[in-house]
Amino acid sequence: MNGTVMVKNFTESEDNVKLVNLPHGWTILIMIIMIFVLALTMIGNITVMIVVRYSRALNSIVNSHFLFSLSIADLLVAILVMPCAVDAVHSGWWRCGKIWGICNGFSTFLFCISSIMHLMMLSIDRYLAVARPLFYPLEMTKSRAICLCFVLWGYSAVWAFLPLFGVSSYECFVTYIGTCKVEDWSRYGLNFAFAISVVSGTYGVALMTMVYVYWKIARVIRSQLQRIEDVTPSTQRQPVNNRESRKLKRNKGLATLIIVTLVYLICWSPFCILLFVEIGTGQKVEGPYGALAMLVGFMNSCCNPIIYSIKYRRFRRAVFSMLGKTTLVMKFSISNAGMASMALENNARRVETIRRKDSSL
Repeated sequence: MNGTVMVKNFTESEDNVKLVNLPHGWTILIMIIMIFVLALTMIGNITVMIVVRYSRALNSIVNSHFLFSLSIADLLVAILVMPCAVDAVHSGWWRCGKIWGICNGFSTFLFCISSIMHLMMLSIDRYLAVARPLFYPLEMTKSRAICLCFVLWGYSAVWAFLPLFGVSSYECFVTYIGTCKVEDWSRYGLNFAFAISVVSGTYGVALMTMVYVYWKIARVIRSQLQRIEDVTPSTQRQPVNNRESRKLKRNKGLATLIIVTLVYLICWSPFCILLFVEIGTGQKVEGPYGALAMLVGFMNSCCNPIIYSIKYRRFRRAVFSMLGKTTLVMKFSISNAGMASMALENNARRVETIRRKDSSL
């Protein structure tokens, strides 16, 4: 009987009910927010890619490869995934065609999972740099960093390809592209196992790794500070205020990592919690909740450039350095243009003076 009810619900949803059915006011508000998020995601990630590519200071840093690869994933979310999602929220239906619906589902899996995996890899890289500073240049070389980026993209592609081979369907996860069929959401079977695996193997693994690694980083920083205080003689120790300020400066990196984890939780937890509820009940939750949870997850691609790049001192210095060079070039060009115009004016005056002399003769 439960199966009959589920079939009936899926049929009614496919024939009569909108994929994203929201009140008009909420639709306008969500569209404004998503358009702002889309624009900010594109601007932020393009800025990161330009700065990382053309800054000599950042090119020499190994984790810049992870930042660049993360920015590619987040930028592609904004270019290939978000626009059709915004249109689906606006109209309530998927109007981009069946083929592009498959491409959009594949892109959502690939780019969002890749973004999550890069966040996890950046946390591991930060731990190695803090806990093993002497061995870090030997353990994390540029070639290894590039290879790890390909591994992360390959791991994400595996999850993205599986629905193409009949293991569940994209519509069961990205609900605004179509209706999830009952045979694609079986409580006992391969589809059910895929749903548990994809949530655990992406969101769960990344979350547990980030929390564990950041806890280890906090312990390393505290032990390093304690060693410095133990080694430094009492006569050479700085006043309490100076020591506290130094601790705060050293803990800024840890605070950034905590912010990363919190933002990651806020953005992706609604979508994953909803999936866990659906896995537990064996049926999809009706209404626009799945689409809204996915849209909240997209916001993580907007936050990554701000947290992982602008919060870094080296990145800020690289931006200011590039802006300073651009300003100098502009000033130089303006000064050259001014000097050229003055030279033209002087030449014109000389020609006019010669003409006057000739006319007087």
